[in-house]
Amino acid sequence: MGFLIPGRKELYGLREFGSRGTVQLWVGHYDIVLYDIRKAVSLLLAGNPNILGILWLRDQHYLQLSPWGRHLIQNRHWFAAKHVFEAFAGYALSQLKRMESQDPAELREYLAVTAELKRRGAHPNHKGEVIAPPPDLPASYAAWGLDKLLQRLKSYQKKGLNLGYLGDKRKTLVLHHGYDTKNAAHLIRLLRMCIEFLESGQLQVFRTRDVDELLAIKCGQWPLAHVKQLAAELFAQAAPSHATSPLPAQPPTAAAEAWLLDVLSTPQ
Repeated sequence: MGFLIPGRKELYGLREFGSRGTVQLWVGHYDIVLYDIRKAVSLLLAGNPNILGILWLRDQHYLQLSPWGRHLIQNRHWFAAKHVFEAFAGYALSQLKRMESQDPAELREYLAVTAELKRRGAHPNHKGEVIAPPPDLPASYAAWGLDKLLQRLKSYQKKGLNLGYLGDKRKTLVLHHGYDTKNAAHLIRLLRMCIEFLESGQLQVFRTRDVDELLAIKCGQWPLAHVKQLAAELFAQAAPSHATSPLPAQPPTAAAEAWLLDVLSTPQ
């Protein structure tokens, strides 16, 4: 992940930087997301959990750091305010809802259809891989015609959060465990980071204290009921942490904007 200053045409002309200020690309083995610095600062001021973490990394994990980037890190306290509660808690709640959003019957059929299409080499995104169909199928999808298989695949791909955001391997794990264990791990991590941030103003990106627990959840070693119980306890703990937090209610938007204007007006 990175922030950058767009070129002159993107800043002042008709050309937009990427898609609404974001560009995704591969460079070597790095899967990179780049944010227009204007969008980055807006997201930081909004308390966005995904982007705040970049300001609390260890020095050795910054692959490239410009002087203005270092200055932004030095002023990361601008973005430590009580308003992050809504962003973190809201994101955690979305993970909780996604965790059990898959219908097992639909998921089993989706995997069966996908496996059969890839076996035939007819899947639209086929890259040569083969996946095993789920066990105990209620019907033989090998007997279906190609048009029917493709039509059913298309219907599932339109289901958005229910199926579309999961890779095939992850769908198989969801079917095996009965819930999305990756969402569960994110849920617990987000709530703990929220509480810590509200109490200290420091974002604990590196989970040294609960790394084993989070990995156990992600690997499906926790029953769903246990995950939901812990999430309920953390949601209940986050509310008083928000009420008693020593952080300011809102970030200093004017200071962050003044810094941004200075960066954009200085020749790079």
